[in-house]
This record gives sequence, C-alpha cells and structure tokens, in this order.
Amino acid sequence: MDRWLAKFERRFGRYAPKGLTLWIVGLNGLAYLLLYARPDLRWELDLDPAAVARGEVWRVVTFLFLPWQSGGGLGILLTAIALWFLYTVGSALEAQWGSFRFDVYYLLGAIGTLAASFLVGSLTNEYVNLSLLLAFATEFPDYEILFMFVLPLKMKWVGLLSAAGVIWALAVGNMHTRAGVLVAMANYLLFFGPELASRLRRIPKPSARVSPFGPQPRRVRVCARCGRSSSDDPSLEFRLCDCAERCHGKLTEYCIDHARAH
Repeated sequence: MDRWLAKFERRFGRYAPKGLTLWIVGLNGLAYLLLYARPDLRWELDLDPAAVARGEVWRVVTFLFLPWQSGGGLGILLTAIALWFLYTVGSALEAQWGSFRFDVYYLLGAIGTLAASFLVGSLTNEYVNLSLLLAFATEFPDYEILFMFVLPLKMKWVGLLSAAGVIWALAVGNMHTRAGVLVAMANYLLFFGPELASRLRRIPKPSARVSPFGPQPRRVRVCARCGRSSSDDPSLEFRLCDCAERCHGKLTEYCIDHARAH
C-alpha cells in the first residue's frame, strides 16, 4: 500500500486538500449546534439510502458530521471534549502522513461506510472515526490522555481496548454493526496490515535459542536522499520505493520525510 500511495502522491499530491482536519472538526461542531437547536433536523441530514435515491444527495456528505446523539445539559461539554480529541487525532495523523495520505485514508473510510449503507441500511460516522482512532493509537502508542481528567492513559491501551470492542461487536452485533466494523477494520488493515505483520515478526519467540555469539546487531537503514540512518535515530521510520522516475525500478530506501518527495 505504501508503494502505491507514494506513486500517487508524487503525481497527485499537490492537488490534495490541506487542513482537512479543521473542516472535519468545524463541520462536526456546526452539525452539533444545529441539532442542539433543532433536533428534528437529524432526519434530514442522516444517511438514508432510500432518500438519497430520491435525490437527497446531500446526505452522502452530511452524515459524516452528525453526532451520534443530539445533546443537552452536559452534552455540550462532552461534545467540546470530543471535538478537541478529534482535532488532536486528525492533525497529528495529517502531520505524520502528509495531507495526501490522510485525505485518502479518511475518504476510503467514508466511501466504504457509504457503500455498506446501501447494502445493509443506514450507518453512522461512528466507524469512520473509529478507524481514525486506531490509526492514531498505532502511530502514537505512547501519547497520553487523561482518562476521566485524572488517570494518564497511553494510546496503545486505548487502541487495544478499541480492538477488543471491535471483536466483541463482530461476535454479538447485528448486521449493521458488523458491516460498520468490517468497513473500519478493512480501511485500517489496508494501511497498517503489513506494518503490524512486520511488528509481530520482530517479536522474539520465548523458545528461541540465544546465540552463543551474543545479540546480533540490527541492520542499519540509511536514507538514500539525506543520509540519515537508524543508528542516528532509532525511532526514524523508513520506506522502500521502486518508482521509475527516480529509483529506476530498483528498491531504494528513504526516511519517512523523503519517501513522499524524492
């Protein structure tokens, strides 16, 4: 997937909208305010495949920004916190990936949810946002949030709890729930499946014998563009590319900063 994204980004990356997170958060906030004042508007904005077929095409976009429930009382405070967290997640992913990759990830989740809705019935944006949460937990596992405003909790545990919830929903949920979960997980695994498999392969097996010559040194990865290596910064990420334009079809390694622009 990284290879295809790198090719498309080099060709179309300059056309990718920048700052999509601000639009997502702003439209979510606007939708919440509208529903707080007029709760009945929800039925004019949610994703109803039959209504879309009748010509109400705005629903294929507006459903992405509807809160799961219209609120009152503490609803405003909780929604403000949710919007702040959504901004944190989206802006961090956009900064980490670049606008093109982030836009594609969000768009695929939205299109998948839309397609599933026409197959099994109306779905909400819950699982689009779930895929963003899982991506954030994977990219920033040590990022801490304050659970209940008191308890520090790392995102890797939030991600694991969310994954457990996904498994539970697949086991006991109805057809609508399972369809939404499968869309979110398909989008997530499309982007992170190879990386997760690589991480699992790097986990040492308990039964593995210890080398009599001591621990073997890890391969040093070097960026062909800037010369930075994994020995300089062990947390530095690398990508492989074999584009015809610059790499001439030969697998070449780049750091994450130059993988998309070399």
